Amino acid sequence: MSTGFEKRKHKTKTSFAASVDSFDITSKFQEYFTEVKDPRVERTRYHLLTDIITIAILAVIAGAQGWEDIEEYGLNKQEWLKTFLELPFGIPSPDT
Repeated sequence: MSTGFEKRKHKTKTSFAASVDSFDITSKFQEYFTEVKDPRVERTRYHLLTDIITIAILAVIAGAQGWEDIEEYGLNKQEWLKTFLELPFGIPSPDT
């Protein structure tokens, strides 16, 4: 038998799932998005810009296609979002 067809010992592939710490993700979002200049008028800033951006990104990843979908996503996931966002006035409305 030629050498190309010899039985070889196959190493079993070990798969591992990288552990993702939600704190790491949140701190990275905060790190990147706190530098974004907030164009809103100071007296009308009820919601934190980082909260708005985070909810919008997560909602779009989940399939949201407009501001109403983003609000609906936020309302449906509000308890979870509160674990890593401040949300001082709750979920922003689509007009925010």
